[in-house]
Amino acid sequence: MKPTSKRTLSLKQSGIRSASQRCNEIGGINLGQGICNLPVPQPILERAFEVMKTGNNTYTSCSGILPLREKLSQKINQFNQIPVLIENILVGHGSTGAFVCAAMSLFDPGDEVILFEPFYGYHKNVLAQLGVQVRSCPVNTKTFEIDWDKLESLINSKTKGLLICTPNNPLGKVYQKEELLRLGHLAQKNNLWVLTDEIYEYIVYPRYEHISLASLENFKDFTITISGFSKTYNMTGWRIGYASGPEHVIEKMSLVQDLLYICPSTPLQAACVAALELPESYYTDMAANYLKKRDFMVQNLRDLGFDLAEPQGAYYIMADFSKMGFKNDAAAAETLLEKAHVATVTGGSFYQNQVDGQNVVRFCYALGQEVLEKAVEQMRKAL
Repeated sequence: MKPTSKRTLSLKQSGIRSASQRCNEIGGINLGQGICNLPVPQPILERAFEVMKTGNNTYTSCSGILPLREKLSQKINQFNQIPVLIENILVGHGSTGAFVCAAMSLFDPGDEVILFEPFYGYHKNVLAQLGVQVRSCPVNTKTFEIDWDKLESLINSKTKGLLICTPNNPLGKVYQKEELLRLGHLAQKNNLWVLTDEIYEYIVYPRYEHISLASLENFKDFTITISGFSKTYNMTGWRIGYASGPEHVIEKMSLVQDLLYICPSTPLQAACVAALELPESYYTDMAANYLKKRDFMVQNLRDLGFDLAEPQGAYYIMADFSKMGFKNDAAAAETLLEKAHVATVTGGSFYQNQVDGQNVVRFCYALGQEVLEKAVEQMRKAL
């Protein structure tokens, strides 16, 4: 029998998916994957049912339905403060689908893109599948500081892009204005594209502010801003995301999307219009609830012996267990799963050289408070 393609030889199940699968098998509590099992707001569900009943279930434009793009234009202009028209917006098959379309539209095999490490593994793996060489610039997991000297040393004639995730998965870092300005000027100087993954943009904690790089100076001319509905509205399985950027890039991304996905789900696109009509109180309440969960998890993980920096945004914690006696990240994750029935993700999943993450695991706290309390109690008994 003929072999599968060469591009699939290096593919393996992600650490996130693997942890979830093992957790499901033993009926554990999943603090690994960012599943976000909280309820979807009722107005969104009602709109979805209404649209399905009216028979609006056929293909849409490969760029997304017009009412949603119009609403997104308002949101991006007002919340992100990025001047856009509907021609600058693509509704994608999840934020990951939008990212795939952007990467295929901007980068060729052999190009280099710089990621900040620890990084979201899907970013690295998608680029690798496209033949793009990934270079990683370290971010200090205790102070959240960027190694600027290392970053500049990575840029060469093959470098074509930078990828920023803010608020960050897995670290919880929120990029500050002075950092974004420095990154934007660096990209401008070296003629680089910048992709920003801003899927956690509404989950930011006190003293910090989400700022879109494309809202600063003229950075929107070389920036693709990616976000989606999964995390903000607890609908990770709906797979509706979006991107904004220069019109000629969005046009290419639409063509790629037509080739790969045809279009995102029609009724769910319409339901997402209702999401953008929710009152401001929804977002403030959501951020306040996540703040309570963050503080609960930070305190309890520290009590258990983990060393960690307090997340500035998103809902993940990178926890260092160096003083707890585990051999490495695999051993720590295995012990937590087998003895406490709590799934985490190995730190090496977020590094090019997995040894660099051997002393940490990632926790996700996008679950109900009672579930988090049960998970902490199970870990306390096991450890």
